[in-house]
Amino acid sequence: MKPYIENVMDTPSNDWIVREYHCRIKKEEFACSWHYHTEYELVLYQDPDNVFNGNYFAGDSVGSIGHNTLLLYGPGLPHMITGQLNGSDEKPHHSVIVWLKHHWIEKLQATIPEARNIKRLLEDSAYGLKFSPAVSQQVSDLLTGVENLNRAFQAVRVIEVLLLLAGDGQSEKLSASPYRISQLSGNREARQKVQLATHYIEENYAKAIRISDLSKSLHMSESSAYRLFEKHYGVSFSDHIKQFRIGKACELLASTSLPIALVAENTGFQNLSNFNRQFKTVKEMTPTQFRNQFQQAIK
Repeated sequence: MKPYIENVMDTPSNDWIVREYHCRIKKEEFACSWHYHTEYELVLYQDPDNVFNGNYFAGDSVGSIGHNTLLLYGPGLPHMITGQLNGSDEKPHHSVIVWLKHHWIEKLQATIPEARNIKRLLEDSAYGLKFSPAVSQQVSDLLTGVENLNRAFQAVRVIEVLLLLAGDGQSEKLSASPYRISQLSGNREARQKVQLATHYIEENYAKAIRISDLSKSLHMSESSAYRLFEKHYGVSFSDHIKQFRIGKACELLASTSLPIALVAENTGFQNLSNFNRQFKTVKEMTPTQFRNQFQQAIK
């Protein structure tokens, strides 16, 4: 199940978009395909009447959707939803989605020093974030009817929302593995190096990857390659490789019926016991338990 990239903001003049959706479909299976964006996506599900019974999938994470579920997906994080929709004119399923471009948020931080906490929010969005009920309710109040406002007042609401999200000390990361599209600005060479490193890992994760081979492909020293990972991925080289492989294993467990041993082999683990041990360390469950959880979630 390879995610496809969705271009939601193809108009250069739009740095952010807010959309409200009211679904009135009765008794129908609903699914949004496995995809990702180059933008940040904030989605709020408002469902006080339990019109939608479903689950979200973000990276290697599975979770249920309820009233005021508030999720943030960073650029490059694959995600989807699936479930049963039972709306009506009296009880529609309501959701609000905000898409944001990285450079607009950077300009916001430069303009408003008090918004500096947003930087951590953006970094953590690579894992996907689920916000606390209290903050979700505040965001719900701000976004209700936002599409009817003048665009200038929409911008004020969006800024307020970002500040609330950045201050939520009870937000939870979704995926065990981070997914990123490099947003480095003003440093073309560094951006290219990160993109090349990402591509190298995507092409070679199923076999042994040594820092010496990666550094040669990037035309940089091993010490510089180590620093690249620590600075731009937020984890060490070995931890990133492990998390990336576990994420790929989760995709195979969710989308295929391959035996666990073959999943381990196809994602670069040299033996099954090592795979099972590392998978349980990262996901706090066995590969079989993860597959069962995923299958139960989509029933």
